[in-house]
Amino acid sequence: MIAQQKIKQQPNIIIILSDDAGYADFSFQSNRLIPTPNIDRIANEGVKFTNAYVTGSVCAPSRAGMLTGINQACFGNVYNFIKNRKYSIKETEYGIPENVKLVGEYLAPLGYKSGIVGKWHEGFSGPFLPNKRGFDYFWGFLWGSSKYFSGQANEVQENGKPVPADSIPYMTDAIADKAQAFIESNKNNPFFLYVSFNAVHVPQEAKPKDMDKFKGKFDDKIRVLNAAMTNSLDENVGKILDKLEKLHLADNTIVIFTNDNGGEKSHIHADNFPLRGMKSDAYEGGIRVPMAIRWKGQIKPNSVCNRIVSTLDFVPTFIDAAGGNFRKNQQLQGQNIMDILSISDKTVDNRTLYWCLAKDKGAIRSGDWKLVCLPNKTPELYNVKNDIGEEKNVYSIHLDKANELFNNYKKWKDSLPPLTYYPIGAEASE
Repeated sequence: MIAQQKIKQQPNIIIILSDDAGYADFSFQSNRLIPTPNIDRIANEGVKFTNAYVTGSVCAPSRAGMLTGINQACFGNVYNFIKNRKYSIKETEYGIPENVKLVGEYLAPLGYKSGIVGKWHEGFSGPFLPNKRGFDYFWGFLWGSSKYFSGQANEVQENGKPVPADSIPYMTDAIADKAQAFIESNKNNPFFLYVSFNAVHVPQEAKPKDMDKFKGKFDDKIRVLNAAMTNSLDENVGKILDKLEKLHLADNTIVIFTNDNGGEKSHIHADNFPLRGMKSDAYEGGIRVPMAIRWKGQIKPNSVCNRIVSTLDFVPTFIDAAGGNFRKNQQLQGQNIMDILSISDKTVDNRTLYWCLAKDKGAIRSGDWKLVCLPNKTPELYNVKNDIGEEKNVYSIHLDKANELFNNYKKWKDSLPPLTYYPIGAEASE
């Protein structure tokens, strides 16, 4: 899966993140009626991962793990922070702790400029703002959602200065436009760009031309809306890829596409086939995501990796690609994905990942086995290699394996610090 060509210069790095999309809502994952030819290019020209995970099943915690390379439960961030909901801390106190580095802070000493366009959701004031956390450039909104149509965007800012809503086109278009502008501005130096789309997160608002493409193809309007918003997302991913081609940067740019958590089925009818559950769940539908990476000359086209990978692996991979050594940063918990790709799929994969998704909700996956822990219930055990849909709970059949995983999970959870904050009166589910 690795092309084994010598790296001539520091690569540019782009993460493209969709929001709340379904596991099967991209055509490189399935053929279930939403063609995504531009997103598919990333997989077709690189590698598709079949066992890819995020660190949380809702937006902000998952993104915190991805941006830091540390499971966010290890610094007490487990719950989403949602506007107009009561929490144990004030809004001004919310954010990734100041003593925890983000990706841009690792890459800056290696000569990189870092930017984020789109959704932040990792702090709303003071030291928790993007420009204070290693990003040289920020255009977007701080909270977890925004309206899409021109003139209606939610409190968009550029490097701390308000952007008039009537100057912003359809939000998915706007994010891609700003991504292209950042690439253009940094074409002569190595850069890291986090393209944080809010599509297809609610509110469901699609352009009429995109709606027309899917009328009659689904049995309800919500699915049509989801498909139309996905179509717009795909078109704008294509614009970013085309910009790289136009500037002759494609051959030296790592491009990652993934989703922030499992698909949201209640409000947007995301298609999580063949996974069980959805956003906020400890089942695969909450934490297993589509993922593809393109790095021309370093990753062979049309590759498929069946080994376990995590968004925890992004920061270590980027540090090494940029010429650093992630192993010198002992707090990082992931691996270099390029090292993973060099291992044969025939080699036994015993990697272990942990999830703390709420006070009494979590999971552990170790190799082919996964234990799900839910409040006031006996743990559930699944062999997710043979049972990706988690249909057959084999806890009582494989008690030894269940006890082994439970003891490991409990040991890990007992090592975690107290929660930094928690919702008062309700579990976070958005």
